Amino acid sequence: MRPLLLLLITLNANAEYRAFELVITDPTSGQERVVLSNLDPNQYRRYYPIKPQEKIVYRQTWRCRGNTSNFQAVCPKPEKPVKK
Repeated sequence: MRPLLLLLITLNANAEYRAFELVITDPTSGQERVVLSNLDPNQYRRYYPIKPQEKIVYRQTWRCRGNTSNFQAVCPKPEKPVKK
């Protein structure tokens, strides 16, 4: 009975993740770039090469349905704010 219950719960589970619009700024050159990622600023710095002097912050964040295990692109930013 327990395996069946676990199977039913698993089939009904919905995955979601948080997306971030990151702003990476180099104060020495004044250059700025915007990146969409499923990594927060601290995680992004660990996975991607960022110059030591570059600052990274997030400008906006939103939730996406699905999962990131199949390396899909981050879902687009919602047009309108989501009502709670």
